[in-house]
Amino acid sequence: MNVKLRRRGMTLLELVMVVTLMGIIAAIGTARFGRSAFANFGAQGEARGISLSMLRAQRAAIKTGDNHFLQFDAVSPNAASQYSVMSRAGGGTTLVEGPFVFGTDVQVLASAAEMDFNFEGEAAAAYQVDFTGEGRNWRITVVPITGAVNVAEVSP
Repeated sequence: MNVKLRRRGMTLLELVMVVTLMGIIAAIGTARFGRSAFANFGAQGEARGISLSMLRAQRAAIKTGDNHFLQFDAVSPNAASQYSVMSRAGGGTTLVEGPFVFGTDVQVLASAAEMDFNFEGEAAAAYQVDFTGEGRNWRITVVPITGAVNVAEVSP
């Protein structure tokens, strides 16, 4: 009886070779694109993270009937290093989320120290937050009446 054994899986040597090749490709990619490419992804990520926090604050204001706002630790021309989501009710403020710290590769400039949303989801003013990476810039704009939050890449 001639029975052929089928080999399933990989040997340890094959697995080591695959992992080694993946490491070499990752090293080449890091050297090729450098830290600046990753900083650009960081600026975009920070912009999207704040826009989501703004939308959560807006929805929480509608849900609870209390004003919610994003509070930055600095406004232009000083770069902000962190922000928090806060609630304003009964004459006082309460921390809802945060503080969230920005990455060191990203410079963040906010037009106001507090970006407020009322119980109808409206923004109290026109707000703008600028994010600067190594070669790309992102901007969040908030429309006052509707509270619409827009994230867009802007030319340097």
